[in-house]
Amino acid sequence: MSILVARTKFGLVRGAALSGAYDGITTFRSVPYAAPPVGELRFKPPVDPYPWKGELDVSMSAPKAMQETSATGLTIEPWASDFYSQGNPPMSEDCLYLHITTGAADPSERRPVFMWFHGGGLASGYYTEIEFDPSELARKGIIVVSVAQRLNVFGYLCLPQLSAEQDGISGNYGLLDEIKALDWVRENISSFGGDPDNITVGGQSGGTAKATGLATSPKAQGKIKRCINQSNLSWIRSYPALETAQEKNRQYLESIGLDPDIRPEELRRLPALRFYDLKNPELSGIHGILPSAMVADGVNVFSTDGAENMARFGFGIDYLSGGNLGESSVRPGFNLGPTEKFKNAAEFYDLMREKLGDLYDQYEFEKIWPVTDENADLMSRVLASRAFSGGLGGGVIVNRYFGAYRAKKASEARNWSYVFARYLPCLPEEKGTFRDTENLLAWHSSELWYMFGSMREGVPPCRPWEPIDFKLTEQMTSYWANFMRTGDPNGTDFQGCSLPYWPESRENFGWMEFTNDGPKGHDGLEPLDQLALAYLKKIGGYPEE
Repeated sequence: MSILVARTKFGLVRGAALSGAYDGITTFRSVPYAAPPVGELRFKPPVDPYPWKGELDVSMSAPKAMQETSATGLTIEPWASDFYSQGNPPMSEDCLYLHITTGAADPSERRPVFMWFHGGGLASGYYTEIEFDPSELARKGIIVVSVAQRLNVFGYLCLPQLSAEQDGISGNYGLLDEIKALDWVRENISSFGGDPDNITVGGQSGGTAKATGLATSPKAQGKIKRCINQSNLSWIRSYPALETAQEKNRQYLESIGLDPDIRPEELRRLPALRFYDLKNPELSGIHGILPSAMVADGVNVFSTDGAENMARFGFGIDYLSGGNLGESSVRPGFNLGPTEKFKNAAEFYDLMREKLGDLYDQYEFEKIWPVTDENADLMSRVLASRAFSGGLGGGVIVNRYFGAYRAKKASEARNWSYVFARYLPCLPEEKGTFRDTENLLAWHSSELWYMFGSMREGVPPCRPWEPIDFKLTEQMTSYWANFMRTGDPNGTDFQGCSLPYWPESRENFGWMEFTNDGPKGHDGLEPLDQLALAYLKKIGGYPEE
């Protein structure tokens, strides 16, 4: 018997019972955790939802947060076909909802809780995307809470005139939504069978910025037990000063034809879509000039200094973090997939010599990492997933170093690192196209099908899943569920079979590789790892062990 109706402090909510393999699981798709941030509440911190009488039907999803959608993953492959084949859902400023899925039969069960934050930077995406299907994790005893929050201009606009009415600070409304959601979960999740003292927060890509912002915020200290960051550890984050961001946002207002000194009450009367009316098309794009960043306000985000924020980075919190083979390059910049290909070995080695400087010969790089003209591009992308990535966190060596560092600074905290290296199968007609597996490798976000266990026969229709995919899904969902439960991913899967051992990232720099043949654990430092650590120390910004 599942929990169909749950009591929150604001009223009763009725969810929808799942069936088939997920019989006994209930999903509550649109539970309000704050009042709609519209009208007078636009560009203000969230407040409690309005109480209601009777049962509130929350079986249907709420609209996604307001966002500019013309140049996001909704229209770009491989995300367009994999994640958004069902079309573009409606959007609204009324977006502060939780999607809660539980397999508990009684509120007294106290199951571990996973609060999930979607990607898309702090600018786009939504909390009910198909790849986030929580059913499998719920079947494995986890209560999954997918969090919607304000994005881009509605979540991060800061201006002097807003600060003047809000105790000297403004912006960070998206982060304040997260804090509000965390407090709501701690107060109410026991009604869904959850344990408010065993909360894991996590996200992927832009979701790591959200999880990290929450884990390091003074407002959330002592409320989180674990953190999962996928495709960017977000360890040493620097945040712009409030004053700097306010000036940039004044320029944004000018770019859409508004007076930068416009009064707050006038801002709150404008139609929502008016904020996306960029007069210069060159300023649009995935993020463009839209306000989409947390700022160091000294209250919700501690400091502009990355080292100071690092010192607050969840000591005492267990971490699981990693990235994908194929989502980054050794070339500079932020990369999500294939970039300009290396034509031959000489071109690759020339770039690496420039990148490494005197470390190139000191560590005999060409012996450590031999490549040929034929495999230079592939090996460059494998290397980027291991170390020297031009974006997305610098490769798994940063996660491993983080674990070794924390083992000395916070010995009670546990750390687990991974590289997801499974190449998703593609349709025969996609061979030779951008969507070809051999071109994409393990592309950015592709691990979400596996760690959520959200793939099904025909879901998505573009993927001819193979037996190894379903086996790897069973293993990865079990690792993630085990970590949320105990802080250690090791143990057994849902069928009671022992999982391949995942070495912890401590003094011996352990890590896990999810390959085309299954999970493979690694322990110790190879010559490449020693070079990578020397490189991290050379470029600076990372603390000494």
